[in-house]
Amino acid sequence: MINSRIRNVFEEDFMKISQLGEKCNPMINEREAIYHIFTKFFKNTSLVLEVNNNIMGFLIGFISQENKENAYIHLLCVEKDLRRQNMASDLVKEFINIVSLLNCKKVFLVCKPSNKTAINFYNKMDFLSLHSDQTVIIDDINVFPDYDGPAEDKIVFYKFINR
Repeated sequence: MINSRIRNVFEEDFMKISQLGEKCNPMINEREAIYHIFTKFFKNTSLVLEVNNNIMGFLIGFISQENKENAYIHLLCVEKDLRRQNMASDLVKEFINIVSLLNCKKVFLVCKPSNKTAINFYNKMDFLSLHSDQTVIIDDINVFPDYDGPAEDKIVFYKFINR
């Protein structure tokens, strides 16, 4: 039986999170400084998944500084051997619970159109792909061309929070 728990990050977690992030393909890997920033300044909305006291997953997120009703999931990762055991969905649900208590009404995230596993995961969690006059339809989903720079197309997912 797996002994797991989800908790908020500690600043000291940033190196372990960074090392796990390196193994979380096809997720974009950030440089270590980003993980340090999140573990230092966004502790209330960033989470780790511990299994037998080892960090085996994380969710790094924050509340918008522009619109306090919006939250954003920046990165989500679960150790490959533990995937398909609802741990990623547990991390997302806990994040949504935290930000809903802070009066957020909507959660956003972005995903590469090539990451079919993530697309299926977010669809199962009732996230919707954002449509605008800038999106194009690829494989029946709204995609923003060049969203994160040239040839960096992204899907912008969102979900309304029900309290």
